[in-house]
Amino acid sequence: MMRVLLARLSLILLTIRDLQFQHLWRLLLSAGLVMTIMGIGTGLVSRSPAESYSAFATMPVANAQSPDETLKTSSTYTIFLPLISNNFCGESFSFNETIRYNLSAINADDTWDCYRGQGIIVAVVDTGIDQDHPDLADNIISGATFVSGTSSPEDDNGHGTHVAGIIAGAGNNDGIIGVAPEASLMPIKVLDSSGSGTVYDVASGIVWAADSGANIINLSLGGVSYSSTLADAVDYAYGKGVLLIAAGGNCGDSSYALNGCYYQDQPQYPAALSNVMAVASTTSSNLQSSFSNQGTYIEISAPGSSIYSTYLYNGYTTLSGTSQAAPHVAGVAALIWAAHPEWSQDEVRDQLNATAQDLGESGWDSLYGYGLVDASAALGMQQTLEENVAQQTLTETAAADVDTSYVPGEIIIKLPADMDVTDIVDEVGISSTDIQIKDTIPQTKLQRVLVGHGREKEMLEQLKKSAGIEFAELNYYVSIQ
Repeated sequence: MMRVLLARLSLILLTIRDLQFQHLWRLLLSAGLVMTIMGIGTGLVSRSPAESYSAFATMPVANAQSPDETLKTSSTYTIFLPLISNNFCGESFSFNETIRYNLSAINADDTWDCYRGQGIIVAVVDTGIDQDHPDLADNIISGATFVSGTSSPEDDNGHGTHVAGIIAGAGNNDGIIGVAPEASLMPIKVLDSSGSGTVYDVASGIVWAADSGANIINLSLGGVSYSSTLADAVDYAYGKGVLLIAAGGNCGDSSYALNGCYYQDQPQYPAALSNVMAVASTTSSNLQSSFSNQGTYIEISAPGSSIYSTYLYNGYTTLSGTSQAAPHVAGVAALIWAAHPEWSQDEVRDQLNATAQDLGESGWDSLYGYGLVDASAALGMQQTLEENVAQQTLTETAAADVDTSYVPGEIIIKLPADMDVTDIVDEVGISSTDIQIKDTIPQTKLQRVLVGHGREKEMLEQLKKSAGIEFAELNYYVSIQ
């Protein structure tokens, strides 16, 4: 009500005589409800609320019995002007889209008058994006596909399009709006029409995004097998300053058997890697979603139950999963980076954790991590980060030894830069006709090699005998979360 009344005032010239009114005015200044313009002669100098309060606080306190003084144009005087908007970032952001529970829960819309993700690139490493969708088209930049048989990162599943809308659905007064409605979306297709892909293709997409200028990589996918291939790609991207955010996994008590998990809360990769932020899912009541993983690697939470977003053929639909939770965090990260483009990914990550709404047990816990991501708090925090983040060491979780599915006839190996697979075949007793290089990710020295179908594990054990090889593993499948 105070802001409404102030907004209706055109100008207030005050000669302050009363001590109580001076105290009230100091409160208004400190709350950011008024600003001052200090004038000397005919010159005016605008001051922010913080500066105004500082200046006013040092003014001599008027005596209630002292006579009034006449203001003159040659005097130093204070003019108090009402603030019509609740920020100092310029014009207010206008939109007609419905603010659904997920955006309201994380206070995303409170930030849009100031920051909307401008200039920040978020790579959506997923099934691709519907690049003609009216709520996405204006924000999409060039991408890539790593799925065999496709020529563009066009979505043929719908999952990636849904994720993209959560991150950066445009504020075009139609359909939905995303957390960071002016962030750029980089579509990276690594999953096929069924929502499935391989760790090699995901690694290729991560490296490509990092080399192509992505600030943030969203990974709403995962598998139950630890992968050195994924770890290498993640470390490469992190080393280039990229923030990686991933779905924490859908192995909760209500869904683990249905989602390919061997046991409840089975760690998911790449989420459980130390250079990735693992995101758990919450409901509209800010409780843990029944399908959401918990564990020592969970870092932060976001809404993931019944999220309405963009879909194929210019459509919209409601989906649930930690796949839907992760892009909320990616969107808030884009807002933070737009406000602080000079920050490193570690500083953005710390800010996300330091300002999260604490849920569950006090401080970090295995259900919610540091808590529910909060866009408004993340952009308004002034304190030193280290004083606000509970000291919790998140562990990179090793997967149990399970026989998960993998691509038949393929193995991934990593050799030193000066070696090739042909250099070790004689050493380990493999015929050169039994193995051949399919392709390479040169930045990480990863090679995908072809072997006989049904001989993958046999050849894997042979290759591991080489003293020069860094690692060899099966090309595991991953899928949408």
